[in-house]
Amino acid sequence: MTAGRPISYSTRAFTFSAGHRYYVGEWAAEENRRVFGNLTVSHGHNYSLEVTVRGTIDARTGMVMDLGELKRIVGELVVSRFDHADLNADPLFVGKVPTTENIAVTIWGLLAPKLGTDRLWRVRVWEDPTLYVDYFGR
Repeated sequence: MTAGRPISYSTRAFTFSAGHRYYVGEWAAEENRRVFGNLTVSHGHNYSLEVTVRGTIDARTGMVMDLGELKRIVGELVVSRFDHADLNADPLFVGKVPTTENIAVTIWGLLAPKLGTDRLWRVRVWEDPTLYVDYFGR
C-alpha cells in the first residue's frame, strides 16, 4: 500500500446454491451420525458470499479496484463452479468435509492467486441467516 494514501475496503456480495453432506469416509456410519447428526444426509443451502478487497484508493478512478472485474473473477472462479453443485463431488473437497469453514478456505484458495493476498482481505460465507464464517487467509 502507498504511504499517505487512504486505505479502503470494498465488499461485493454473491449467491450460489449448492448441496453437501457431512461425512468422513474413514469413519463408521454410526460415528458420522454421532458427530454430524442429520447433516450426514445430503441437503442444500442458498449460500451468500461476500468478498472484501482492500487497497489504496486510485486517484483517477476513486476505487480500490474495478468492482466489475471482481464480479467477473468471482463469477468465473467460484459461482460458476459451485452453483447447483454437489460440493462433496468437487475435487477441491476430496478428503475434506465441505463445512462452511472449509468452503470459505477453499474460496480463498481459488481467489488469492488471481486477486493477490495483498488485495484480498476477507471471504465471508453465509450458510443461512444465522451462520457465517469469515476467513482472512493465513
